[in-house]
Parts: sequence; C-alpha cells; structure tokens
Amino acid sequence: MLKRYPSIQSMQAFLQAARAGSFSSAARQLSLTHSAISQQIRTLEEFVGQPLFVREGARVVLTDAGALFANQLGDGFEQIDRALSSVKERAVKQSITLDVDPELAQSWLVARLPALLGALTGTSLTMLSAPRHDRSAFERVDLALRYGYGEWDGFENALICGDRLTVMGSPALLNARGLAAPLTPEQVLALPLLGYTKRSWIPWLAAAGLPEVEPHALAVFDNAAGLIAAASAGVGVGLARGLLAADAQRDGRLIELTQVEIPTHYNLYAVWPREKSARVAPLVDAIRELVAQTVNARPRS
Repeated sequence: MLKRYPSIQSMQAFLQAARAGSFSSAARQLSLTHSAISQQIRTLEEFVGQPLFVREGARVVLTDAGALFANQLGDGFEQIDRALSSVKERAVKQSITLDVDPELAQSWLVARLPALLGALTGTSLTMLSAPRHDRSAFERVDLALRYGYGEWDGFENALICGDRLTVMGSPALLNARGLAAPLTPEQVLALPLLGYTKRSWIPWLAAAGLPEVEPHALAVFDNAAGLIAAASAGVGVGLARGLLAADAQRDGRLIELTQVEIPTHYNLYAVWPREKSARVAPLVDAIRELVAQTVNARPRS
C-alpha cells in the first residue's frame, strides 16, 4: 500500500519559514502570499498532528517537534537534490547484469572483459556469480552463462560452445620425468592425477581402451579453474575443457598429453528471460565471437 506524504510545496514552505523565522519572509522568498504560506504550514501541521511553530512577537519559532522535523527534512531535500543532479541532463549508460559460472569467469572471461566491453559501446556490465544450482538467479539478471544440458524451462537459451575433454599437464612436469608428448594412456596413468568432483576419469579410460576403474587422484578439486591452475603449476595432470584451458595452452603452461579426447555433453549455454531477448542479443553475439576466436586459436596436439 502506498504511503501518503505532504506536498513538496508545503514542506518547502515550512523549511523556508523555519530558516527565516517569518511567514512573510518565506512568502517573499517563494513568491507566494502570506496566506498561502500559512495555509501550507497549517496543512503540514494537520498531517503530523502537532504544532510546528509558535509565535513570539513578530517572529515564528520552531517547536521541539518543528526543530526535529526541520533537521530531518533538510537532509531529505539534500538527498533529493543529489538524486536529481545525478541524472539531470546526463546520458545514463545502459547496464546489463551478467551472471557467469565461476569457473568460466576465472579461467576465461575476465581476461576478455576489455574486448567484451569494447563490443558493447555505451553499455556497462554488472557481473555476478550465483551458485551453480540457483535457478532463481535467471529471474534477477539479464543474461546468465551457465554449464548444463540446455534444459531451462521458461527461459530462452542458446548453446555457446560445445567442447572436448583431454588430459593436460605442464611441460615442466614432463621434463622432470624425461617424457615428451604425446604420451600413451598408460604413461598418463603413471603420472600424478588430478580429479574433479563433477567428472570421472572413466569415460576417458573407455575411450583409451583401458579398464574402466576410477584411478586414484593425488588431489581433487570442486572448481575446474583450480584444477587447471594446479596442472599449470606442475602438481599433476587432469582432464580439462578446451575452452577453460585455452589461455594456459596458449601461454605454454599446459599441453595436451595424448591423442585421446572425449566430447562433453554438459556444455556452455547463454540463458535469459524471454522478455529480455532484444536487450541481450548484442552481448550474446559478442560472447559467441570471443568463444569462436578462442577455439580457433587453441593449440591442438
């Protein structure tokens, strides 16, 4: 239910009278009649339910209630002035709220923010990283970049990137063991392995023609970006998505260790509310282009 408030004019009349100590002076300052000032202040007193002024000779003096109100009201008008000046005669940039999978943000998107913002002239981004399973986040943002199977009922979505998983490790780790890529699958399993809580090694073992028994992992990560960082540091080798590991490959921190690869089914999608399709279309196009550039520039074993 909306609250009723006194008119702005009555509150301005009150403040002017409080500063001047005179209804007549306030009337002159506001280009009003004395009776108009008196009526507005009387209306305000009826609203608050008590007197705001008392007469002392030719002057009017604030009551305790009037002094409290004048102090609070003055601060309120200053805030209104600041709010108006922040937008008055100023071109306000369009802003888009983007929810990004944390792994994607850490491993890929942050490095491409300059290019992304450059493609969105006049638009600023507010970036969030809602929990992976928080579907309600889609209703609070303009666009979300999430990994999934493309099943987001009630929302528009578009596949941004299919991907593949390969075993990756650092050149330094191979050099320390006198090895050189490509390795055989058996040689891979002899290295310290890194695990990921949302991924099993078994599909890769099946593709490599090896027994489908989950191998022991030296360390297990719940964030793919952490796994990629650990592999880049030479801690061990792990299964990594091409998109998330692209920068580490380009910089020579990671290399693909075998010819064995498996396609991903849990892929990157853009998700948005249907009513925001036109608003987010340029951003979706820009993200698609950056992903395409990344994939095309990615080294292959």
